[in-house]
Amino acid sequence: MNDNSTRMVNDTLAADAVAKRIVRHFQVQGFTRITEALIIQIHHVAGDRTEIDEAFEAAQEEGKAPPVKAYFEIYPCGHYAETRSFDDAKSALKSDFTPTLINDIPRVFFDPAPVLVDDPLASGTKYDVMMKLRDNAGGCAVVVLLNDPGASFIDYVGTHPGSDWQKIMGDFEIVTTSLGDVLDLN
Repeated sequence: MNDNSTRMVNDTLAADAVAKRIVRHFQVQGFTRITEALIIQIHHVAGDRTEIDEAFEAAQEEGKAPPVKAYFEIYPCGHYAETRSFDDAKSALKSDFTPTLINDIPRVFFDPAPVLVDDPLASGTKYDVMMKLRDNAGGCAVVVLLNDPGASFIDYVGTHPGSDWQKIMGDFEIVTTSLGDVLDLN
């Protein structure tokens, strides 16, 4: 492997460790139904916020998929799950990244952290929560998708408003440097 490949593998392993730490933290707090975390990077590639918001709203009104690829590139960079591999999660992302969460990608990208979006109707392997815990760095938003079938993460936030996210996340900056394959959500 060349130096870039070695760095990417090491960064991915670090991001996987962060994903595992997130899941384990909530499980220790009693939220045992949180079993999966997928860390993604969202890169802005075109348009300003007004244009993007209008395009996403128009797609929603027309019952179409939002034009994610026209404005953003999404890269997976870390994963932990008790029930499936990273490759399985990545191949199922089109169905598991719910329309409710996808429609909020512009808000998650552009709004200052923390940003939390939940889909109370998500079930099974579908991601229920999308959160950005740090402001964007280098034109990139690092976002965590959680599988939370019991809506327990929202309960956690309600009961722990002053949680020390730095302690939970550890070296989260490492995650902002690793890139995987771009995801196709359109």
